[in-house]
Amino acid sequence: MIQQTIQIGNSVGVIIPKNVLEENKIKVGDKVQVDVKPVKKSVGGVDAKFMKMADEFIEEHKDVLQALANR
Repeated sequence: MIQQTIQIGNSVGVIIPKNVLEENKIKVGDKVQVDVKPVKKSVGGVDAKFMKMADEFIEEHKDVLQALANR
C-alpha cells in the first residue's frame, strides 16, 4: 500500500486506513512494524524510465505504428 506522509507538529506521519486497522485488529497505542521504501516518481502511475523507453520505441517505429493505426 502506498500512503503519503503528512505533517504532525514537528514530526511526519502516515495515515493507516480504517479498513487496514480493522483487518489487522490494530488499536491506538499498538506497536506496528513499518517497512519504508520511497516511491519512485512516475508519470501518471507509470515509471518514468519505462515511459522514456516507450517514447523512443514509438519514435523509432513511427511509420509502422501509423500504418497499423490506418488499417
